[in-house]
Amino acid sequence: MNEWMFIPAFFFAWGIIKISSGQAFFIPLPMVTVREMLKLAKLKKGDVLYDLGSGDGRIVIEAAKHYGIHAVGIESGTLAYIISKLNVKLNRLSGRVKILNKDFFKADIGGASVVTIYLTPKTNRLLMPKLKKDLKKGTRIVSAAHEINAWKPLKKIKTGHFWTYLYKV
Repeated sequence: MNEWMFIPAFFFAWGIIKISSGQAFFIPLPMVTVREMLKLAKLKKGDVLYDLGSGDGRIVIEAAKHYGIHAVGIESGTLAYIISKLNVKLNRLSGRVKILNKDFFKADIGGASVVTIYLTPKTNRLLMPKLKKDLKKGTRIVSAAHEINAWKPLKKIKTGHFWTYLYKV
């Protein structure tokens, strides 16, 4: 048996553990969805995007590469953090993209003008007080797949096989 067969099994088992603990499992968003999320955010010069649970860094890389903005990815998973750091370096975006290996609940996100999330409904619900407390008025939040309960989205668009929501603090 090929030793590479164990890699998908490892990630599947790791995902089951993360999901059972209420955390999001790393499932990369399709690039078409990433692009639609960034369009929905109406990124402009001077924006600073924070991606909470940034995975492999695709959102922050796309934002910096195509919109010329600064972006910060916050990822608690060690493997995803390493992959995203490598992706930033390979895309030569180290001057505009920063990746932090932290729990986003404990991270300072106050510098964001845009926040992107692709998290579980439970995590969105738990994150709501932090977003209200830490973010400046007018900060845009784009959530893929799941609403932020108790907040009314300004806009809702179909991105691939699910909906994406735009909010403003």
